[in-house]
Amino acid sequence: MWLVAEYQPVTLFSFRSGTSTSSGAKTLFSPTPFAIRTALLDAAIRTRGVEDGRAAFEYIKNIRIALRLPERVVVTNLFAKVLKPTRKKKEEPEEPMDRSIAFREYAYLDGNLALAFETTKERAGDLRLLLAQVNYFGKRGSFFQLLRSPELMDALPEDFMRLDEVESTFVLGSIIQVMDDWGDSMNFAKVNIYSDEKIRLGEDRVQKHLVLPYRLVRASKGFSYYERI
Repeated sequence: MWLVAEYQPVTLFSFRSGTSTSSGAKTLFSPTPFAIRTALLDAAIRTRGVEDGRAAFEYIKNIRIALRLPERVVVTNLFAKVLKPTRKKKEEPEEPMDRSIAFREYAYLDGNLALAFETTKERAGDLRLLLAQVNYFGKRGSFFQLLRSPELMDALPEDFMRLDEVESTFVLGSIIQVMDDWGDSMNFAKVNIYSDEKIRLGEDRVQKHLVLPYRLVRASKGFSYYERI
């Protein structure tokens, strides 16, 4: 069975790819599986405590995820002034921060984002409570509002795409984005920000090339407009 939760984006969405740098950050069009799982684990810890979060970790790690993307996405392309730690070799620089310019993208999601999780009737109740506690994905400030109580369905609707499977076919005009997920070796200590354990790219944090059903409709130096195929 699949539990489907529908969220409305209430702010601009910004979530840079793991391959981006601090100076040039292109945004993804949706939360990654890594971000979704981490949001569920965060909700479990905030509402029930660390020990319950530790117990829920394995279930969250192995749950299968699918999503239905918003109908339209408009991405703004801009350069912003930022402050960065100074790299001057002086022992005591006059200013601890240097002024610089960085490339940023922010996505306006026109339509709702729906997430689906493969679960059982016994687990669906607990998962509903966790989904109600999630109000942002990825970068803080990318807020989402749960529209209604998640609905339990016998089968995954046809317009959803699975995030645990790499798409083997490429539809002409669609785009590919790199999204990360928890790897098989990920454990609670590594995802815990207060632990000394480090997350290893390629083992604990794995990357997948996912085909998103969007086509570019219009673009200029300031924006790019996409529609869902």
